Amino acid sequence: MRFASLGSGSKGNALVVESAGTRILIDCGISLRSLTQGLERLELGLSDLHAAFITHEHGDHIKGVKALARKQPLPIYMTHGTAVKSGCDELDNIALLDNFTEVKIGDLSVQPVAVPHDAREPCQFVISSQLAVSDQESGVRDSGQRVKRLGVLTDLGSYTPHVIDAYSDCDAMVLECNHDVGMLEAGPYPYGLKRRVLGDWGHLSNHQARDLLANFNHEKMQWLVVAHISQQNNTEHLALGALHDVFPYHERILVADQDTGFDWLKID
Repeated sequence: MRFASLGSGSKGNALVVESAGTRILIDCGISLRSLTQGLERLELGLSDLHAAFITHEHGDHIKGVKALARKQPLPIYMTHGTAVKSGCDELDNIALLDNFTEVKIGDLSVQPVAVPHDAREPCQFVISSQLAVSDQESGVRDSGQRVKRLGVLTDLGSYTPHVIDAYSDCDAMVLECNHDVGMLEAGPYPYGLKRRVLGDWGHLSNHQARDLLANFNHEKMQWLVVAHISQQNNTEHLALGALHDVFPYHERILVADQDTGFDWLKID
């Protein structure tokens, strides 16, 4: 199982997850041209995608969906609220997420997770894959299966017991560190937008992300990707500094870039 980003931040988000020849797209907040170019960087094309999953209707997560739907006949999953609010409910290849039930696409299982965010019916996703374990690795006579889990968790203003439970045992995470509170409060955003970002239905600050991460089994986490960093209200240095006490594993943490995301990361 591996994953890569084509961009992460308020200007556009898109993530590719692959396992055993199955490839899905999480969000399409970039243009079809940028999506195509980003996939080419990963040595993929639009036809290599088997499905897309959308978290919510804000433009930086859904901007390219209608163009993708017209260009490529793949199922595009989203909640009913997201489909109605975005006007995607009239597209032929929209597949509605049914009561946040897990969806299986080839080798991948996608579990939607309800989150507090100021959208119509937002969700985030935990993606899992069954990996074969050899006799030698498993230490038993018969080879078995081992589940690997990738948590994608951006665009939420606070976290709930449900969120903690859903993401508690991930092997890799893409986690929002949107803003530094001090930078945001002193920055150029108008008052109303500051209150929105800081509110329980806005975005996670660096320290909120740290406190959330402390609830997880982060010692088994092979990768922690710091994502959705505000270019106006945060810095990589501040985000990584906030997380260091909880996640001091420098070789296993990286920051997703707004324009280029990050290249393939493998979950062994």
